[in-house]
Amino acid sequence: MEQRWRWISALVIAVVLGIAWWLRLRPVPPAPGPIPSAAESAAAPLRSPWPASIPIAAPANPKADAHYHEIEICGVGKVKLDADDWTATGNYLNALTRNSRLRWLSTLRNSDAYRTRATGLYLEGIFDRDSPQKDPEAARDELVQLAVGTKDPAAFALAYTKCIKGFEDFASDGACPQLSIDDWTRADADNAVPWLQLAAKARRENDAAAEAAAFAQAAQAHRYETYNWSLFSFAQSAMPNDLTAADRWILTTQIIGVEAAMPMPYLPLSQYCSRDAVADAAVHKQCNALAELMVNKGRTLLEFAMGKSLGARVGWPAERVDKMTQELHASMQALQQMNASDPQQEWSCDSVARGNAFMSQWDELGERGLARQAIERSGETIAVLSRKYDEWMAAVTREAQARAQGETPAPQP
Repeated sequence: MEQRWRWISALVIAVVLGIAWWLRLRPVPPAPGPIPSAAESAAAPLRSPWPASIPIAAPANPKADAHYHEIEICGVGKVKLDADDWTATGNYLNALTRNSRLRWLSTLRNSDAYRTRATGLYLEGIFDRDSPQKDPEAARDELVQLAVGTKDPAAFALAYTKCIKGFEDFASDGACPQLSIDDWTRADADNAVPWLQLAAKARRENDAAAEAAAFAQAAQAHRYETYNWSLFSFAQSAMPNDLTAADRWILTTQIIGVEAAMPMPYLPLSQYCSRDAVADAAVHKQCNALAELMVNKGRTLLEFAMGKSLGARVGWPAERVDKMTQELHASMQALQQMNASDPQQEWSCDSVARGNAFMSQWDELGERGLARQAIERSGETIAVLSRKYDEWMAAVTREAQARAQGETPAPQP
């Protein structure tokens, strides 16, 4: 079973296309609380291994008895799709951009830049699922060889993720056994993430001393970089120059979906910084240091949220945690407002242009930097934005509950 964790209520049932809804459904803790243990973990909305924007099924002709809805796609016009098929939009967009997607993948795989090529190798078997020439095992092994040969930290991170088979299960076939987390820690010594992965490995091997030593090193680091949210940054420069604006935006949402499906290295924190363990002064100090690192240096809202929850566990004042919760929710709301649009128009030329501009800023500023800018430009206070987000979440939860019970949900405000 793939590593999962519970952030937003599992009642949020839609895996969606488009950055506006994606931002709303990013898996972020709704309130300060315990870090979920492995046994408590549940599926989060965007952790599906196949994002909705890269559907498995091939496009099919609409059923004779179906009813339809129309969406506008920039450069194509209005397209009629089966309203009863939640994969219909993704299927259509996947077919529309197939040639562009495969050309982009080929460019990535043949790039001279290590991280760009590593991204292409990681995407093999995902971006080319509908190609008979795909060979994901060979690509995985080539990615491992790239990491081992270059000692590039990002290549190490992507190769390690590619070799994960399931929950705490590492592939023992092909080139994966050549990967050494010790080599990764040496290549990226000031990054807490490889040390946390080393701690997790030691725990799997029941080596408590090695786990404690690795965790102590993680607590001394000055960076927290998973590289999971860097695929777009590594890959965007290799997009074919002749892509239409719509192709660029559709492919962008697809690679974001891949990022969202990657396992995040938070389980070691949950295990080592358990409520019982933090009673020990040394462990408490280490866990507090990692919480501060993620809150102050994490580039994503997810890392900020994790740091906040860990801080609550080690005893940060409630006032500080509540202030961070408001900042987190305000950030989500402000980013969403930057891209709010009618779902039927999310692939229109106006939405496509705004989406591409948004991701250009995202790449330049990072998620948290862009969130701060969005809050400032909104003209609203953090308290007001946070309240709007909370109201939206409550409405979504009510709607999901009503649907689960077969009721007609009340319209959202």
